[in-house]
Amino acid sequence: MAVATIPGGNIKPAWELREMPEAPQLNIRGLLQWAGPAVILGALSVGGFEAYNAGYAAAQKFGAIFWLYLVSSFFQLFMNREIGRYTMATGETVLQGFTRLPPRRFWALFTALFCLVQQGWPAWIGGAMAGLAFLVGGIPEVYGMVGIGLVFILFAASKYVYNTLEWIMYAAFVVANFGLVFMTIAMTSPSAVADVTGGWLSFGVIPAGITFSIVGPFLNQPAGGFWNFWQTYWVREKGMGMGQYMGKMTGLVTKEEEIRRLGFMFDTNDPMQLKRFSGWMRLNMTNLVLFFVVIGGVLFTYFASLAGYSAAVTYHMTVPSGARIAVVLADIFASAFGQFGFALFAVVLVFTLFDSQFAVNDGIARMLGESMMLEGPTGWQKAGYRTWYFGALAFITLVGMWAVWQATPYLIWVAVNWLGNAAHAWLTVMIVWLNWTILPKNIRTEWWAAVLNLVWAAAVLAFFLAWTFIGGGPK
Repeated sequence: MAVATIPGGNIKPAWELREMPEAPQLNIRGLLQWAGPAVILGALSVGGFEAYNAGYAAAQKFGAIFWLYLVSSFFQLFMNREIGRYTMATGETVLQGFTRLPPRRFWALFTALFCLVQQGWPAWIGGAMAGLAFLVGGIPEVYGMVGIGLVFILFAASKYVYNTLEWIMYAAFVVANFGLVFMTIAMTSPSAVADVTGGWLSFGVIPAGITFSIVGPFLNQPAGGFWNFWQTYWVREKGMGMGQYMGKMTGLVTKEEEIRRLGFMFDTNDPMQLKRFSGWMRLNMTNLVLFFVVIGGVLFTYFASLAGYSAAVTYHMTVPSGARIAVVLADIFASAFGQFGFALFAVVLVFTLFDSQFAVNDGIARMLGESMMLEGPTGWQKAGYRTWYFGALAFITLVGMWAVWQATPYLIWVAVNWLGNAAHAWLTVMIVWLNWTILPKNIRTEWWAAVLNLVWAAAVLAFFLAWTFIGGGPK
């Protein structure tokens, strides 16, 4: 008996037809049960920008630029809507989708290598270990090497890699938000709240004296580029939509599960299945708004900027430079609470930056491993996805152990954000192309959503070019 199929371009085989799984109810229980991918993104957003740039910019009284964070958050929400659309509709990751686009055997490998070049630097764990060194003494680079090795060990010892990542990111999400909010409330004043809120609402204002290296990272928030992109893996691993049929990445201590090279498609002419797909889309979008944008993004960053401004205006903190920027948030609380404040928030800072490196290394390893499995030479494709994943993770671990000695964490982070603007613009165009041309017509990206994404891609690319040729690149 022939298997019913639906074409997905003319490069890869057609999708087999399967039923769209029932979507959860859009209530508190349903949201929390399926919040994992959005929480991971939200915990990622409680990372380098908030640790390095938000308090730092506010302490230098550049608060009027924070409106740009709101604008970037709005557009990134719609980028992740499209990422979730493809994976929930097909079970495939967006990188698997790229293999369906011409030219054959190019986009997956190119995208994975671009990701490695742009993201394969330990800016987050470097900052975490700098904070640890300021706390207890010692050599931060040595701590960094140990921390990077720990990422590999914990994933290898997992039953399911995604489950370990989700628990780590949930913990960081809660600790970071509660720690920052309560400590900021204790040190700020009503006048500081009014000033900072005014800055967040000063749409269109560019503060005098602000540099490209301070403005540029705002365009990568709350995530940016590949950080947004990696949601495709977490949606699939969580089993959202057609991802329930695809298999999961296991650690090295348990039996390997098969992860399919090709996804499925549901009958998009069936009203019941279309309704289910729409339910998954609403669930994903609601969780993205709550956990990615509002709590992980805007809430945390607002309080980081409020803390920085309060430290500069009320407590007359001297703005740090060099390696000290890695612990600027802890210095901000030290200005109000002394060494106790520094130590307390440095612990929070170490935790939140360290957790980001878990998600970054997981995302890079998945892209490298998947691209080899899908598009490498025929002999390479015979190796399981897990083999390529942990091989890529081992490579990233060794690169990271070398890279922690090469520059201060802040400089690495700025360089990552500089190239991240180009990555974000390019990935946005690719995702719109994929959804507009490969998915069946009645579940494709709406024209207005395509326009929103492409407008922001053009704006981010324009800033990247200006930063490069006028601002002189990252510095």
